[in-house]
Amino acid sequence: MPEDCYLSRMILFNITHIISDQKVLAYTEWLKTEYIPLVKAHSLFEEIRLLKILDSPNEGHSFSLQLLANNREDILKFKESLFTILQQKMQGDFYGHLFLFDTLMEYID
Repeated sequence: MPEDCYLSRMILFNITHIISDQKVLAYTEWLKTEYIPLVKAHSLFEEIRLLKILDSPNEGHSFSLQLLANNREDILKFKESLFTILQQKMQGDFYGHLFLFDTLMEYID
């Protein structure tokens, strides 16, 4: 199957994280050492990337966690289980310091 056909069916789930200056080090350490390895262990995604957003208009630090899936079903499984862990962190350890929003995208080219 040509690579462009493969990509046209891939789904990208992007989670944007905006974290305060006071908590950025603790949060990124937690993401890299605990959360991302946990997500990888569930094998729902073909690729997982964490990027720092360089031109964010927001105060604090902005990051993008990009999860590349084969289908929407894998995204739904993630949202029903592992995404709730992020939401709990936002309401717990990082309350008032962390804001999340997500975007679902499909490769067309």
